[in-house]
Parts: sequence; C-alpha cells; structure tokens
Amino acid sequence: MNQSSSPPPSAVRQIPVFATMRGAYATVFGALGLLVRAAALPFMLSLVVAVLSFTGGQNAFLSLILLVAGFVPYTLFGVAWHRLSLLGPGRGDPEVFPAWRERHWRFFAYAIVVTGAFYLLWLPVLVTFGSMGPAAGVSAGAVGTTVLLVVAITVMVVYVTMRLSFVFPAVAVDETYTLRDSWVHTRGQALRLFAALLVTALPVMIAFMIVGSMVSGAMLAGAGPASAPEVSPETAVSDFVRANAGPLFFMQVVQVVIGYILAALMVSAISIAFRIATGWVPAPTGRPPLPHGGGAA
Repeated sequence: MNQSSSPPPSAVRQIPVFATMRGAYATVFGALGLLVRAAALPFMLSLVVAVLSFTGGQNAFLSLILLVAGFVPYTLFGVAWHRLSLLGPGRGDPEVFPAWRERHWRFFAYAIVVTGAFYLLWLPVLVTFGSMGPAAGVSAGAVGTTVLLVVAITVMVVYVTMRLSFVFPAVAVDETYTLRDSWVHTRGQALRLFAALLVTALPVMIAFMIVGSMVSGAMLAGAGPASAPEVSPETAVSDFVRANAGPLFFMQVVQVVIGYILAALMVSAISIAFRIATGWVPAPTGRPPLPHGGGAA
C-alpha cells in the first residue's frame, strides 16, 4: 500500500513487537524539538480543559462539553504526530498553529465513534452495578459474576481498540481508509499490537510513576491542614483545593506533560505498526506513485 493507492485486501506482514517499540522510541526521542512543536497548542488546550474539569465540580452538562472538547487537543496532536511518524522529518514536520483541515474532522469523528463504542461495551457492567443495590445486600455469587464481567469487557475493549486503531494513522495522512479496513488489516494481530504498545509504554510509565510519587510527596508535604471533622466532604475538598492550589496545579501540569510523552510513543508505535502491516509508503513528491503493495521496512 502507498499513499494515493487503495488499501491491500489483507495485511502484508505481521507486526514485529520489539522493532515497533524501538522505532517508536527512536521517533519520539530523536525529535524532541518537533514533539514540543506538535504538542504546544494541544498542551495549552489540554491545560484549559483540565483546569475547567478540575474546577467544574459535578456539573453534568459542563462535564459532557469538556469530554467532547478533550478530543480537540487529542486530534491536533494525533494528526500531527501520526504524520511525522509516517512521513518523517521535513515532509511531516508539525506546525505550531495548525489549520483545522478535513483530515482533522475525520480523525475527530473516528475518535468519538470509537470512544462511543467503548461506552456501549461498558454498558452491561454499569447496568450490573446499578442493579446490585447496597453492597451489604450483594451475594458472593453476584460479586464474582460482576468481576468476571468486568474482566471480559476489559478484554473486549482492548481487543476492539487494537482492531480499530489503524484508522487514525491512515486518516492523518489523508488515506481513503475506514474502520472496516483497520479491522481487516489487524486480523490475527491484535495481541501483537497490544504487546508492542505495552512494552513501549511500560518503561516510561514505571519511570514516571517513581518520579510522580517523589514529586507529589515533596509538593504535598507542606499541604494545608484538613478541615474539621464536622465539615461536609464537599466543603473539605474545596478547602483542600484552595489551600493547596499551587502544588495541585503543578502536579496537573506534570501529569499533562507525561501524558503527551506517552501519547507520542503510542501514536508512533501505532503508525509504525500500520506502516509495516499494510506496506504503506508515502508517494514520492513529483514522481508517479509506487506500485500497489510496496513494502516497508
């Protein structure tokens, strides 16, 4: 498969787990300057959404608006970093202030559709929890059934995520590509793709868990006093937030930074897996497209 050609009828190669991991790290840590450029605007938008979510309380309508708004920075960054991962530096360099193009609308729409599918998959769990009533009246059998249901749904969500993930790098480089194409090209490869993403994310997650624990311990060591016992939980939370706004905001910033590094690694890994599995290569500028089914290293 190459840019400007139709997708192949099936995957042309299996996803190599550790080669995908190495490629993702090489892409991200070999282009940190471009990562800063790609993440600048989405990072600021994420901070705005995070702060509004943090201060919005339990307003259901605002929460829904912020949930949808959260896809905007994800789309801007995802499109930019998929393009860099697939097109390479130079041709795929991200813009600091990218224009919102058709590819962004497609990416945004697919992100909402896939997320909606996940909520539907989790619906049986939510219904089960809602029907269980107070914990004191729940039997051991009901608890066991719920645990098994949660495990089964989790496996299904991960599986569906892997099977549909190729649509995102494809639309980022303006391919005519659908969820069905992604499902075809990931047939028999979901476990390999999941393993590639897991080994890619795990070292960074462990490192940042350690650093995050140290930072949070240092920042909250001098946290403001807790409210009196007779104060309601809502008031206690509000008092704590006001007394420790600085450290909490700093921790939120650190969390967003970590999130973007992990997101870049995941995006690069999916792009590399997509390129390898489909044989995708960009069409050379100014020359005829490569023959259909051209391979990729």
